[in-house]
Amino acid sequence: MRPNISLRRATANDAVETAAVFSAALKSMRFFPKLHSDEEDGDFVADFIDSDETWIAMEGGLIRGVACLRGEWLDHLYVSPAFQNRGAGSALLAKVKEQRPSGFRLWTFQANTGARRFYERHGCRAVEFTDGRRNEEKLPDVLYVWSP
Repeated sequence: MRPNISLRRATANDAVETAAVFSAALKSMRFFPKLHSDEEDGDFVADFIDSDETWIAMEGGLIRGVACLRGEWLDHLYVSPAFQNRGAGSALLAKVKEQRPSGFRLWTFQANTGARRFYERHGCRAVEFTDGRRNEEKLPDVLYVWSP
């Protein structure tokens, strides 16, 4: 049975709990060199909630996932590791498509095979592969696009 997931815009009051989801998701990726402390993640998340279009997935009164849109970019989509594969990511991505009906772009790491399967299953196409030289983590990444 799927949990009852609701979506809403994030507010400044959601920053601490959203940052905990963000940090936990990053820590769960074995290939990912976590370069920032949880406190730095908290400041980063508070900044993008304040400046960008940020949506959160709620279940049982708790934040389970986050998606952040900046212009035509899906900058972040993370789900709490304990809640992955239960519909929060799909609900967030459906909201992103609704908010960007003309399409959007996103980057993910080539090693993030779960995210890549997720995006491809939801109609995103890989259009560019890089060696990671341009990202902070220096990990090979892949550019995806979604267009209706």
